[in-house]
Amino acid sequence: MTATLGHVTVRNVAPRRSPAPCVRGPSSQRRTMLVAKSSKEEAVKQLEQFGAGLHAKVDESAPSTVPVTPLAAKSVDASVSGSIDGGLLELNKDTFWEYLKLQGDTLVVVDFYTDWCGPCKLIYPELVKLSQERTDVRFVKVNCNKTNKELGMALAIKVAPTFHLYRNSTKVADMTGAKLDKLVALINEQQQQYAGNN
Repeated sequence: MTATLGHVTVRNVAPRRSPAPCVRGPSSQRRTMLVAKSSKEEAVKQLEQFGAGLHAKVDESAPSTVPVTPLAAKSVDASVSGSIDGGLLELNKDTFWEYLKLQGDTLVVVDFYTDWCGPCKLIYPELVKLSQERTDVRFVKVNCNKTNKELGMALAIKVAPTFHLYRNSTKVADMTGAKLDKLVALINEQQQQYAGNN
């Protein structure tokens, strides 16, 4: 016996001869075989279409880049160049000290990170968001890779992420680890100290 139910073909269906729907008799030992009409290729195609639909929904809801706050991306006179990846200005060994000098008494938070550091990647979007909220502070980053190794060694960077806070080209505070609450408290403490002294 063969029956078609929607997209599925059912073959070798034995009629029920059991006394009650819950009880199986000896004739029900035949197995029911389901054969799907759609082939393996069609199933793969359907999965690809489903995945494409998900990607489209994600792309619609999430921006592809993080908006940049001009204060987070430029120095006071915009003379220091650096790369901006949709977030913080990235300094290197050649632009680091010049940038700090140009900022004067503005508090500068420097994120020393590495490309392979998981916690660095996790805290970065939060730093970008914080840089947009805190216009009284400049946020920059320095990749402690081979090209900036000398700078990292000179500043005794041993752990990633490490955050240094500078004012007037002088380090006023530092911390290690991807602890946003601790960093915000450190920034607030430095800003209060500076306001109290002036």
